Amino acid sequence: MRTISSYAIPMRTGPANPVTRCLQSLRYPAAALLMLTLAPWGHAETVSVRTVRLGDVLAVPEFSAPATVVARNAPSPAAEIAARVEDILVKVGDRVTAGDLLVRLDCRRYESVRTARQAAVDRALAQQAFAEQQLQRARNLQRKKSISKELLDQRRTDLATAEADLLASEQDVRLAEIDVGHCDLRAPVDAVVTERATSVGSYANVGTVLLKLLEAEGQEVSVALRHDQADGLQSADSVVFTSDETDYPVTLRTLLPRVDPVARTREARLVFTGEAAIAGTPGRIVWHGARSMLPPDYLVRRDGRLGVFVLDTDRARFVDIPDAQDGRPALLQLAPETLLISEGRQRLIDNDLVNPIAAGESR
Repeated sequence: MRTISSYAIPMRTGPANPVTRCLQSLRYPAAALLMLTLAPWGHAETVSVRTVRLGDVLAVPEFSAPATVVARNAPSPAAEIAARVEDILVKVGDRVTAGDLLVRLDCRRYESVRTARQAAVDRALAQQAFAEQQLQRARNLQRKKSISKELLDQRRTDLATAEADLLASEQDVRLAEIDVGHCDLRAPVDAVVTERATSVGSYANVGTVLLKLLEAEGQEVSVALRHDQADGLQSADSVVFTSDETDYPVTLRTLLPRVDPVARTREARLVFTGEAAIAGTPGRIVWHGARSMLPPDYLVRRDGRLGVFVLDTDRARFVDIPDAQDGRPALLQLAPETLLISEGRQRLIDNDLVNPIAAGESR
């Protein structure tokens, strides 16, 4: 006759109880099955646990994410004409106001071009005036039948040509004035000079960076957020940027409609509502959730699911939390009076017999 070993019955490790010793000693399958039907499911032994009221451990969670202060503008003014650097009027660290003169370039060549083109405009004006007079004479002669129609058309054409030449000359002067205006490099915004990229006497080609600036105002905080963090930040009542133990109140300006395909995060931009940190400052964005949640320390995993054990009379009941994630607070929809098993939960399975231990009592 085969022994009970032919019907493997899984046993939990731990001290042997009477039911376990009886099953291990049986040699007949039928008797073993009979004893299994008589024994309670789960642990045959009672597990000592401690409980805590759910309402006492629920808390509004604090969230945070790494962030950096970025400048709204960091212009790098460059030469828009080819010329020698005649003077640099600022030093690194200087604060400048929009419109302040920063760099002066040698402008003699461009001023000469402007003068020559202005002379071309004067000549075109004279030609236009002469063409108008010629056309007027031709019209008078046409009335007296003293000039052919072809000659009248020629005078009209001469005037149109003179007017076109004048317009072209005027545009040449406008371009020359733009070039002359580029001889003086001015600050585009209120800023701080962070670098001098050239020296007096150097030759600057078109596009050569001459200075680097950092806008003095309008700093923003850039932070990359997971999907759940982005939702929480949008509903947060108060948000701060913290760096070196200093908190700066901020508010969400925008959440970019773009997801990083690698990190799977979205960039958020926040603006300071009071004093602002300087650009480049590293820190963290800190905000609090809108609802009370269960700290992640109470979560356990059973059969691939995350949840908690609660006390049901003398048994432990596993409550699954579908949206729970490891290491993150979870939203638990139970009454605040529910008794949550806080100690001993790691040894439990659903429906285990338990023995709640009062506070101060040893196991």
